[in-house]
Parts: sequence; C-alpha cells; structure tokens
Amino acid sequence: MGGWLAPSEWDDKPVLCSENEPLVLFIKKKRQEMKETAKGISEYTDSTLYTAYASICKKKKPVRTPLEFIKIKGIGQWTLKLCEEFFKTNSDCSEQEDDEEEEGSSQKGKKSKGKRRYLPQKNSVAYALLITLYKGTLNGNAYMKKQELIDATEASGLSRVPIMPERGKGKPMQGGNSGNQWYTGWSCMGGLITKGLVIKSSNPAKYMLTQEGVKAAQECLSKTTPFSDEEVTLDSSSQESQQKSVTLGVARVPDFSCRVDSAPSSSALQACSSSKSFSFDGLGGNMSSLMMPPLKFGEKFQDVYNVILILDDRENFTKNNNWARSKKIIQNVSSEFKIQVEVRRLPVGDAIWIAQDKHLENEFVLDFIVERKEVDDLRMSIRDSRYKDQKLRILRCGIKKLIYLVEGDPNFIEAAEAIKTACFTTEILEGFDVHRTANGPETLRKYGYLTRAIAHYYREKTRDDTAKNSGTCPSYSEFIKKCEDLEKVTVSDLFGTQLMQ
Repeated sequence: MGGWLAPSEWDDKPVLCSENEPLVLFIKKKRQEMKETAKGISEYTDSTLYTAYASICKKKKPVRTPLEFIKIKGIGQWTLKLCEEFFKTNSDCSEQEDDEEEEGSSQKGKKSKGKRRYLPQKNSVAYALLITLYKGTLNGNAYMKKQELIDATEASGLSRVPIMPERGKGKPMQGGNSGNQWYTGWSCMGGLITKGLVIKSSNPAKYMLTQEGVKAAQECLSKTTPFSDEEVTLDSSSQESQQKSVTLGVARVPDFSCRVDSAPSSSALQACSSSKSFSFDGLGGNMSSLMMPPLKFGEKFQDVYNVILILDDRENFTKNNNWARSKKIIQNVSSEFKIQVEVRRLPVGDAIWIAQDKHLENEFVLDFIVERKEVDDLRMSIRDSRYKDQKLRILRCGIKKLIYLVEGDPNFIEAAEAIKTACFTTEILEGFDVHRTANGPETLRKYGYLTRAIAHYYREKTRDDTAKNSGTCPSYSEFIKKCEDLEKVTVSDLFGTQLMQ
C-alpha cells in the first residue's frame, strides 16, 4: 500500500459477510485506540491494519477462528496477535450458542451430538507436539520454530516414534514418489494445522497453539501418567512391578507378554520391563551392601558431594546419529531434572554415576552402571556374541547394581524370541535388572529419574553408613584403570565366555 490512507476509505467499504462485521468493527476500534495515544499511529501500522480490514470486508465466508484469519492474504503474526482478544471472546460466545442450540434441539426430542474435540492418540507424534508447544507457552514462549520444536519434542520422550527418522527411512505417502512426499513423524503437523489446533506463520515458519489447541493439549496432559507415577524409588518394589513379575529368591522374572498385534507404546514397553518405576530391591543383594565414598566424622554425603551422571561419548540418542541434536536433548533433560550430566569416554558400560567432591577434585564411582542396547544392535550382538563379552566385562568391573537397558520393541524385528530369551537370561542368571524404553529421549528421561533417585538415596548418608556398607567406592581413575585392564583377554575370560554360551 502506498501513501497514508484517509479515514473515509475505512468507512465506505461494504462487508460482504454480515458475520464478519464484529471483526471489522474490532479492527477499526483498535486503529482508533492507537490514533488516540500520545505517539499516534504510524503510516506502516495504519497500512497493515487497512490491509486486514479490506481483506475481511471482501470475504464472502465467515472468519471464526484464528486459523481462518491467518490464512487470509495480508494477515501476519502481528495482526493475529492484535486480534487474539476478539477470537477468544468470540470463541466463548460461539460455544455458548452451540450449547443453547444443542439444548433446544434436545427439548424438541431430536438426538443431537456436540462436536467432539479432536485428540491425538497417546504417545503419537501429534500428541507429543501439542504438549511440547503447550509447555512452551507456560514457559513464556508464544511460538516455536520448526527445529526448536522438533528437538524439544524428541527430548520430551512423549512420542513412541522419532519426529524425524534417519535419512532415507521415511514412509512414502500414498500415491507419492517424489522426495518431498515422504511421510515422517513431522508430517502430522499438517493435520494439527488443518484441524485448527496449531497456527503456522512467518518465514522461517513459526508454530503456535490456537485456543482450541491449548484446550486439546490440556486434555492430553490430563491423561498423561502423573509425575509421581514415574518417580524412581530405591527403597521398595512397587505393587505394580510385583504383579508383573514372578519372584525367584532375590531375582525376578520379567514379563515379556507384549502384544504383537498393536503398535508399541510407552505404556506397553513399560509393561514389558521388569518394573514400571526403578526399584532396586530386586537387583540382587540389598541396598545396605552398596559402597560409599569416603566421609569424615559428622559429614553428610549431600554436604560433601554432588551426584553426576556420566555418559559415554560414543552414545547417541537420535535415530540419525546427529550428535548436535543429541547434545541438545541431553541439555534439555539436564535442565528439566535439575541434574548434572557430563560426557566422557567410558571403557565399560554406557552410563555410570560419580560422587564429585564439591571443594576438591576427588571423584568416586557409585555402585550403579548401565549397559544400553538398541533392539537391532542387540540382535546383531547376539549373533556375533559381542553382548556376552560386554556383559562379562561389566560383571567384573566391581559395580554391584547392574542395569541392562533395552531400547525399542523386540516384537517388531526379526529374532524377537532370541532377544526376549537373552533378556530373560541376563536378568535371572546374571543378576542384571532389565528395563525397556521406547527411544533415545525416553532413555535419557529414565536416566534423569534414576539420577535423582540415587542422589536422594545417598544424601543423608554419613560416615557410620560407610562403616556398615561393604567398602569404599573406587576413585574414578582407579575405576578406569581397572576397566581398561579388563580389555586384556586371558584364558579365564575365554572360559567364562564359554560358560555363558
């Protein structure tokens, strides 16, 4: 638009759809309010408002939602924000009218159904995207850019499948064969926009929830397992985990009754684990036998040490092995759980926990270690016997609490029975605690819960507890040296491997 627009040009335009008259009046009212301020209204702002005003006047169909509004040519993010108040008020009025119409039709004896709000399936990509956007608004972020939203959603662990799969592994959309017609988890964003839950605007694209999207996200959250159910406990086994396992002395038989005829979900995967929450009574031995870092008389653990999660630097938590994105997910989990995470080269295992002195440079390895296996990698390592060698080294590293974490659902790959048998053997015969997760981000969240549980367990421990326990934790350097020595294959190692076959 060139030149400043005279007020008469605003007054004379006919509104082709009478339902749009309130919106036209709202825009004119906002313009008048700006003109009456001390600063007045700039030529650019007036031109922007006029574009919106003229476009609405020419619309032959009613504009009832922010989604319909933003699709109009010339309407941008600033104008949408300006009219947010109108759509919120108008939405409330529309809902009231719908209720009145429904009540009236019921009185006439007609069977009427209220319009049901679309809700994505739990643990689907759409479900995860909605909740992530909603949490962003709670943190003061009105919108999120595409990559920012993808990273945050993957870090949440709410989706059972990756948002963006490994390059070349997407599914072709029906009837499409070009490069841009391949289906990925992100493809469902188009459905959220079409259904009026999300608005896409600007270039580069920005995504924000509509009022309807906020309500849908809140409803999704209300159906999500409460945080307390995910809480990690160190002191006692949960009743649910006891129902899902058979007790054999101190060991437990994991339930592997996953349904093959249904898609894997977080809840289904949890049911295939030996317990829903982390419970360490059944890990072999009892908590009183855990080693403790050195403490002086009168000192408490929490006054001297910080618990730090150490991840092996070869670990990746995305499908396409993108380290930059993995690093972002690690940072998000560290921030969410308020824990310290460091990445180092580990000779044995994929994750350990250390007690780091708050004042000195001393570091001691706590009595927990994780071996993480993606189901496809586990399948391959079973074939070439690598998984036996790896477990043998972990069994000899001196750490008591051994966790074997299987990532993914074995029911959807070949050799599923071999994997289930291997997990059974790992837990019952070798003393590991076997757990399952759906994907890399969910694994990191499980690490987060476990880190907080370990810190909670140790925080009140004193020197007296050290005396009662079975020894002092090795220093980090001592642990590394011992593990490196395990790499040296001896006759006894080979004999031990043969016994495990």
